[in-house]
Amino acid sequence: MGYRLVDTSAALDDALDILEDDLEKQSAEGHSAQRLFLDTEFESNRSGTTLCLLQISAGGDSFLIDPLRLKNLEGLADLLSDQAIEWVLHAGLQDVELITRGLKTSAPERLFDTQIAWALLSPESSVSLAYLQFKLLGLRSEKGHQADDWVRRPLQASQLRYAASDVDHLPAMTTFLLEAAHKKGRGEIIYAASKDTLNPLREPPAPLSLSSFRNAWQLSAPSQAALRYLMEWYNCLSATELHKAPETKALLSVAGRCPEDVGALGRIKGVPNGILRDHGATLVAGIKRAVAEAKSGDFVPLDPPPYGTFEEIALDAWLAQYRAKLSIELGFAPEFVLPGRLMKRIQAGVSELGVEGLIESLVGWRRDLLLEKSIQFCGESPPPV
Repeated sequence: MGYRLVDTSAALDDALDILEDDLEKQSAEGHSAQRLFLDTEFESNRSGTTLCLLQISAGGDSFLIDPLRLKNLEGLADLLSDQAIEWVLHAGLQDVELITRGLKTSAPERLFDTQIAWALLSPESSVSLAYLQFKLLGLRSEKGHQADDWVRRPLQASQLRYAASDVDHLPAMTTFLLEAAHKKGRGEIIYAASKDTLNPLREPPAPLSLSSFRNAWQLSAPSQAALRYLMEWYNCLSATELHKAPETKALLSVAGRCPEDVGALGRIKGVPNGILRDHGATLVAGIKRAVAEAKSGDFVPLDPPPYGTFEEIALDAWLAQYRAKLSIELGFAPEFVLPGRLMKRIQAGVSELGVEGLIESLVGWRRDLLLEKSIQFCGESPPPV
């Protein structure tokens, strides 16, 4: 297969005709879906990231689209907007963002990321395209152009060959990965995980409790009452507001100071201006009310929480065993399927609810992949809580 540089409107028209023909060939040859294989070259600086080259193939020749030379990319945008066409990329999150922003088109409904596919079929996560080409196809590729200036024109022949090679082997790699995935019944999970990188399910922050504040035990009766009010206020915020809310350290400072007015609240480090503007008066009034209602006679001092316990050590060991055993038995990269942020959520869930807390922590494609084995593991090795 060859490649063509597309830097004129006439060349773009020809490229689009050939790509559409190649997509039709995919259907005629009995492929399960029509696929476009994509990659980008870009330049990043303080001003942002510029799309400098878009490599695209439908299984035949690769076309190197030059968006810095072409002023009208509407035809290409129309092709990429066809939601019946799958996109195939490697580590494609940034590529998809560059393409959709640069061409003013929508993200694909179906996305297949070869890096994610490999992480769901092997113990390795975040592997490079060159490494995966070698592992799957036995091909060795040379470095040499990753750090090139892709803005400068004309592009050199060696640069064009390098750029084209990034999509030349994606069809064969995809076939290999899909065959392996279907043997494990994991094809749709790979598509779901790939799409999840574009719009990850944002888990809401856990509700605040006194255990969220290590130094709450040092607060006086009025300040502890103020902190309880602040927790109640925080836990009632919308998901949008929660992302703008003060951090726990700042909330503890506010409780300790019990500000008398909005000006005093604004002088406390860590209170965002937006929160001060939208909630300042409410917070001050609520703190004053909580302090006034606090009765020192009813005040029960908090004991300082331990910095570590043998129970926590046991739970950490159990969670490590859970992560390793599922990774080995199901054959996936633990860093991708069970990343640190999820393990922390599972730990909190198990500490509070036991096995049910683990199950509730698994959502989306992870639930589909892990639920059965998780229940089996917990039955054989109950959590130490």
